[in-house]
Amino acid sequence: MKKITTLLLMLFAISQLSAQEISQTEKIGFLIIHASKNYELAKRVATEAHKHLGYKIDFRGLEYNKTLGLSISKKECEENGFEYPAYVQRGRGKDGNFISVEYTTNYEGFTPGLYIVVVASYSKGKNEISETLKFVKKHYETAYFKYIDVYVGCIH
Repeated sequence: MKKITTLLLMLFAISQLSAQEISQTEKIGFLIIHASKNYELAKRVATEAHKHLGYKIDFRGLEYNKTLGLSISKKECEENGFEYPAYVQRGRGKDGNFISVEYTTNYEGFTPGLYIVVVASYSKGKNEISETLKFVKKHYETAYFKYIDVYVGCIH
């Protein structure tokens, strides 16, 4: 009986480790203050948010692109071995309060075709989430966190 229990515990532990290794996504919360089909409008809202919130703007090198909505530059694609155009999702290892414009078509779980102004992103369960939302809502009453799965695996 003791051997069977040990064997079952080992099998359970192995299955848990395998599940963790297979998952290449992470649940990330995006604090959104604006959504629009107009990229220039989204950039203006981002600039305004910087003035109200004091958060740094980081467009992450993304530029408007007809094919993908947003893309890193052709030069950056070449330097990193990506085909052009290419979009790297926000939330890949950089939590925190900074303002960016993201294109929703590049994420599962968002309505496609919108440019969203994100003022913070955090892995699910981080303590900063409620504190940040409370502060942002003082300036943007309709601000909200939306959790989605962000791909964090290899992108080459």
